[in-house]
Amino acid sequence: MIFVRNAVLWSPIAIKWSGDYHVVTIDVRHDGLGRLERVFAPTELLAQQRAEALRARWDNVFKRRQALIGDGADILGKFEADERTADAERAASALTGILIHALPAEPGSDWAALYDTSAYGESAPAEPKPPLTETEPQPENFPRASLTLATVLSPGALRRRREAATTKFKAAHDGWLYLKRWRESEYDKTLAIHREALSEWQQRQAAYLDRQARANARLDALVQGYSKGDPDAVIGHCDLGLLALDRPSGFPRFWTMNYAGGALQIDYDLPSMDVVPLVKAVKYVPSRGAFAVSALSESERERLYGEAVFQTALAVLHSLFAGDAADVLRAISFNGWANYIDGGAGRPGRACILSVTADKRLFQGIDLGSVDPQACFRALNGSISPKLAALVTKRA
Repeated sequence: MIFVRNAVLWSPIAIKWSGDYHVVTIDVRHDGLGRLERVFAPTELLAQQRAEALRARWDNVFKRRQALIGDGADILGKFEADERTADAERAASALTGILIHALPAEPGSDWAALYDTSAYGESAPAEPKPPLTETEPQPENFPRASLTLATVLSPGALRRRREAATTKFKAAHDGWLYLKRWRESEYDKTLAIHREALSEWQQRQAAYLDRQARANARLDALVQGYSKGDPDAVIGHCDLGLLALDRPSGFPRFWTMNYAGGALQIDYDLPSMDVVPLVKAVKYVPSRGAFAVSALSESERERLYGEAVFQTALAVLHSLFAGDAADVLRAISFNGWANYIDGGAGRPGRACILSVTADKRLFQGIDLGSVDPQACFRALNGSISPKLAALVTKRA
């Protein structure tokens, strides 16, 4: 299904994730700005909300740009530079705001929104309309010559005129009957095609309703299993919580989990240095009619990357603990993995760069809104791999 709204392409795509449910993705494209971005969420509503917020921001930028087109190249150039600077600032801010954005929500605690109660979206094929039928010709519509003095004096003329009237009636009636039978034959063919199309539609509808019922039944089982601490159901519940967690653009969305005896272990993919923007600010130089770009220093990029990975680890722990309505999680062991390029060997590498085990009661006593993420991570006795230092000095 594809929707076009205000020059923005919305393309919801269902992607199978771990567990018996889907993650909804929406591709938001603005042709006027040449922008394309994909948003993710575990429910259609949340995905639409995220896409709508992005669409509204892009529409606002596009309208402001259009309003300046007639004001000269210098004004438009300054606007473009300011927007590119704002984009760079937003990208950097997203990396340092991961934890704050995760704090208000309690992902995964509301199962009701995940049930699919939608009706089958395809309409049944319309039944064909019966054929039109003209009024059947009648003999009285073709009057025969009446008996007059002239016809008495010329009986042959009377006979010929009566025969002509009969011939006209027969021709008109035969034409009417042929058209009637042809239309009925075509209608019968259309009815047969409709019956076949209706049967196929009913099969698709039945298959849709069956999939919907089975998905809801699996969700029922997950809800009941989660409340009882069933490992598969607990993992499914935690998956939903992580799917709802908002992430900056370019962050991976992959993890694996194991659960036993109240302890959850999660191996979570962290981003590489590629998610850190290179641009710090952009200025327009009227004398050259060109843009001057200021780049982030390596130390600034390293700081942003460190903020991103430490905040991601804490945001994941918070999301899972906060969404644990049934209180089945006693502790979580988080292992953060990242891909990188081994500078010495010149080939791709992969390493666990962060590890921490957090007790739920202890963790929920921390004021995450006011902590320094790295200091908090260390206070939880988290370990940092030497590879983390390599990642912030070698492009991944």
